[in-house]
Amino acid sequence: MTLTRYMNTAEIPAESAPAQTTYFSSGSKHLDIANQALSAVDADNQHLHIDNLAHQDSGFELSNQERYALFDSQGMGRDFIRRHIREERKSFSSAEQHQLALIASRHMLAEIQQRNAQHVALYFSFDGELATEKLIEALWHIGVKTYLPIVHPFCPGHLLFCHYHSESVLIKNKFGISEPKLNVQDVIPTPKLDMIVTPLVAFDGACNRMGMGGGYYDRTLKNSVDNKPFAVGFAHDCQQVSHLPVECWDVPLPLVITPTRRLARS
Repeated sequence: MTLTRYMNTAEIPAESAPAQTTYFSSGSKHLDIANQALSAVDADNQHLHIDNLAHQDSGFELSNQERYALFDSQGMGRDFIRRHIREERKSFSSAEQHQLALIASRHMLAEIQQRNAQHVALYFSFDGELATEKLIEALWHIGVKTYLPIVHPFCPGHLLFCHYHSESVLIKNKFGISEPKLNVQDVIPTPKLDMIVTPLVAFDGACNRMGMGGGYYDRTLKNSVDNKPFAVGFAHDCQQVSHLPVECWDVPLPLVITPTRRLARS
């Protein structure tokens, strides 16, 4: 597997306020725990395999002087960007998707531990999004409670978050995405969440986020106070674009994690 098609230097547009970018290149106690947790739930990918793959000189890790080439989206409409990026992220093979998700999950787990988040909302992957199933299982393994969004049955365009555990019953929503069957006892008020791991279609160097167009997460995040809950985008590297046409209702993310990088909004 290689990601060389996304390599090369690229300029960030001058009008952007670039996020602080950290390239994943060294171990930590949080990464060690993440490796152990993922190994416990994914027998085919032992933590040494994950660690070695993440540090190969094959496009997964870049030095601070190198960058992935960005898709030049300057002047392009939102619908065109969505179509292009959705095709890009669906172009990986099943094996590539699995490995990329494990590598990104490793770093997301480390972030969750570093923030001591105990109540974390995630999503079930769809349409080429980074898979979260092993990440969820690893969180169970270390005792973190997980939650999944459900389409609000009474307030169109809004989400509820329900506790997701090994006994949860899943159903398909109107978009064909799995979600827990609604049980009011499992619903958690959004401000009680420590972190929301959000899906997205595209993001830019300032951590602006573009979703599928329904506005569900923008409505959820617009009422956050002091980044509570803390929202983290979870995406393939190829989902970064040079420029996103931002609308007044768009809510930028404080942080985006990809298989290679941690982008923190200034």
